[in-house]
Amino acid sequence: MNYSAENTELNYFDFGNSDINSVQINGKDLVICISDCIAEQNAPGNNTGKKRCIPKLRLTLSDFRIKSALLHGISALNVKDNAVRKNKERQLYKSELSSLEERLCGGGDMDIFSLSVQECDGVYELWAEINIEDDERKWYHIKFACAHITAEWEEFGEAINDKLTLKQRAAILKNYIPAVFLALGHKDTPLVAKIAAGAALAYALSPIDLIPDFIPVLGYLDDVLILSGLIAIAVKLIPNEVLAECAKKAAEGRVSPQKRWYYSLPIIIIWLIIIGLIVKAIL
Repeated sequence: MNYSAENTELNYFDFGNSDINSVQINGKDLVICISDCIAEQNAPGNNTGKKRCIPKLRLTLSDFRIKSALLHGISALNVKDNAVRKNKERQLYKSELSSLEERLCGGGDMDIFSLSVQECDGVYELWAEINIEDDERKWYHIKFACAHITAEWEEFGEAINDKLTLKQRAAILKNYIPAVFLALGHKDTPLVAKIAAGAALAYALSPIDLIPDFIPVLGYLDDVLILSGLIAIAVKLIPNEVLAECAKKAAEGRVSPQKRWYYSLPIIIIWLIIIGLIVKAIL
């Protein structure tokens, strides 16, 4: 391997949403192969001053053991009262830790949400939040204890540009549309936020654009500036806890806002006013 990092140096890496390709136990060592993690600017071997992607990384925990594990359940939507229910968190029993090791080594789709390392009395502790895809969609917050941690990789990928373009920002904001749709009917959403959410949804779900897409430049700015601006205002006015709850419901796929003709009425009225002003000015 051309590059390596040890122990607490792993805190200079971002493993959020990385994929686990394989997990193996070699003697007393745990070897985890990870793809698509990110090296921060000050990570070992990164001399570019920019965040860089690492396509493949091998993580070795020497003389390891699972010290503890917390089992989480994914939130679910109760269709009867439209409320989000959470499966209770549960600490795994010691007798269950060995079966968790087997589950980790059993293959299948696994993702890392977070990973951090700290030293405690000469022993390194690695905290990892790992999602194991199965029928119950559970994830685990696992605490590993080990004598030494080594990360090795052969190459860096492309540099990551943290600055988003207007088009990228608009695409991200559009993902909030289902959550904003649910927040519109939430009892804890303030009136001002509901007005902003209604305006954003009416514009987003209208079959007619205020500025048609075929108009050069202006048609592009319609989605990038006007629509994204309305959504951004609505998201800012909606309370964080309400938006988080609605985002969880939307993630369950229980809502799919559709375009309707009556959403275009405000735009039609605006165009009629503009046409009337033009005709009046000509005559």
